[in-house]
Amino acid sequence: MKFTEFNLSESLLAGLRDLRFEEPTAIQEKSIPLITDGKDVIGIAQTGTGKTGAFVIPIMERVLRSERKGVKALILSPTRELAKQIDEQIFAIGYHAGITSATVIGGSDFSIQAKALKAGVDIIVATPGRLIDQNKVVNIDFSNLEYLVLDEADRMLDMGFLPDMKKIISWLPENRQTLLFSATMPGEIERLASSIMQNPQTVEIERAKPSANVEQRAYFLKSHQKIPLVKGIFDQLEWESCIIFTSTKKGTDELQRLLKNEGMKAASIHGDRSQDERNKALAAFKNKQVPIIVATDVLARGIDIKEVSIIINYDVPNNTDDYVHRIGRTARYDKSGIAITFITKRDQRTFRDIDKIKENSIKKLDVPGDFKNPNDFSWDKHFQSPKQTQKKKEKSKDSDTRSSSDRKKRENLPPRPTRGGKKDQQSSEKKSSPQIEEKQEQDSKQPEKSKQPQESDQQQKPKQQQNQKRSQNQSSGPQKRSPRDTSPKKKEESGKKAQSRSKKTREEKTDINLPPVIEKAVDRNKRSRKPAKGVWGIIKSFIPKIRSN
Repeated sequence: MKFTEFNLSESLLAGLRDLRFEEPTAIQEKSIPLITDGKDVIGIAQTGTGKTGAFVIPIMERVLRSERKGVKALILSPTRELAKQIDEQIFAIGYHAGITSATVIGGSDFSIQAKALKAGVDIIVATPGRLIDQNKVVNIDFSNLEYLVLDEADRMLDMGFLPDMKKIISWLPENRQTLLFSATMPGEIERLASSIMQNPQTVEIERAKPSANVEQRAYFLKSHQKIPLVKGIFDQLEWESCIIFTSTKKGTDELQRLLKNEGMKAASIHGDRSQDERNKALAAFKNKQVPIIVATDVLARGIDIKEVSIIINYDVPNNTDDYVHRIGRTARYDKSGIAITFITKRDQRTFRDIDKIKENSIKKLDVPGDFKNPNDFSWDKHFQSPKQTQKKKEKSKDSDTRSSSDRKKRENLPPRPTRGGKKDQQSSEKKSSPQIEEKQEQDSKQPEKSKQPQESDQQQKPKQQQNQKRSQNQSSGPQKRSPRDTSPKKKEESGKKAQSRSKKTREEKTDINLPPVIEKAVDRNKRSRKPAKGVWGIIKSFIPKIRSN
């Protein structure tokens, strides 16, 4: 089927040809005829299926056929980026038709938006919060409004816009056509739809699940291994653009800084950035000036960026819907893509729900604990660092050398004695070699004298010397007392002999004629006290010793 079969105005077909839109997607093929017939529609489809065109094209066709007085359509969007993208598509498709539109979003000039609303436009694309603020100042006239679109309704619910949505709906006329598009249908959205829509027609194009064209991988790793793994992935794969999703605004800025330090061009986008900064970052990424953009879930839904090669979930998303929307940024329009998720210990519980998505296959891989170098990463082969393989080879070599050396030692060692004692020794002796048995027989035949061990010449020489020393001692002096001879009488005799010897040595020393200088020194030493420990010892050293004559 082609767009020409919808009986659209020639001006709209010219705009579609400029964008090279020839064939509608599945959601567009089913939704456009229902909307042009004036029916309320609930569209349920995953991201990247062309939902924006499904409601923009028929609304523009209805506006061209009606009296163009005042605001004809209001489109509510959860984020500024998505609102701006919808406005850009309205401008491109309706360029030849002359349809006017205005965006009412935060981060842009409030006065310029107010002037556009006062001048009058066909379609307003707005975020709920800024539209309420503008209405307080401008008091927008919605009396001629015929179409209301709630885009990404489940996302607006998650962001807490449900009260604002109800307030805005209360300003609008009841006679209108309401269109609601969402990836999922929570209970609150179903209740809202039933209260604001009349006999809606449901168009469902598959429940939210990842596209079959996305190759999904999950790496279990530690936090400090994320940056080296990102570098390894970029070095191994052929890619043009990559979106890295983080869970926090602070984490987005930190990751952008880390990537720049590693020599990679990267931009960042999150809610705290000004609208001008966000527009510049997104434009640089779309124009391929910057190949990497780090973002929160602001970019997860509705942003149409063509040819995104890789999606990296640097932080695991909070739920399955966010995961599907994140990885839906790649493999759009029947193209292939890669989605990678990093999982630390704290993320494993959340990842279990993602892994349980029906008909979804994720290849799960473990990152080695010693992984640090991006060069150790391999996309095709099993993830294993070369350090581990080297260690395994070294261990195997060591075990081989040890086993061979142990075998050699065992061969050279004599047989081990068994636990049987003498009996076992006797048995082992009996089992000895025949040569030993022959020697034993020869020894038994020899006489008893020959059985005694014959001493060698080297052993006989020291014995002869010992005998000579003993004979000399016996002749020169009295014999030495054996250590066993410890009677009290002999102890007294030995003590008296020792005293007499010490007296003789003293007398001999005094008989020696010494020089006068040495004699003075000896006398001085006899008078002085030896120094003792402590303060009292120091004092004693100065007091002369009193001799006792």
